[in-house]
Amino acid sequence: MLFSTATGYALRALAALPEDGSYCLAKDLATDLTLPGPYLAKILQGLVQSGILESVRGPRGGFRLTRASHHITVGEVVTAMEGADSMEGCIMGFPTCGGDHPCPLHDAWGAVKDQVTTSMTEATIRDLQLMDLRHQREAQERTQERPA
Repeated sequence: MLFSTATGYALRALAALPEDGSYCLAKDLATDLTLPGPYLAKILQGLVQSGILESVRGPRGGFRLTRASHHITVGEVVTAMEGADSMEGCIMGFPTCGGDHPCPLHDAWGAVKDQVTTSMTEATIRDLQLMDLRHQREAQERTQERPA
């Protein structure tokens, strides 16, 4: 996996939040997504700190997106979770890797990194929501097609 488990959980949670702007409790998201509750709550708080989510305490509180899901990119979430320089540096960990002293994977990693960066800046949380809906619909269709 290119990114941490926490980043994967963050993306899944953001895609599961209601589009209507209503608040959702961390424990409900954790249950719906079968994720560890306390860990997810910590991740969501980090997303509040980065301005992707807002939160309200109390019985009618929870978390919600600060903007429409089609205005939040996957790259923005990855940067919030992993840091701005998460894609920088040598993939093999060599401190001197660069144009003058490239490691064996330098050029290949540069091409992959450019492709991943472009994809993450184009893909939005709404795209993840639509993908999830499509997968649910396909799973339901497969279930209906099976003979009893």
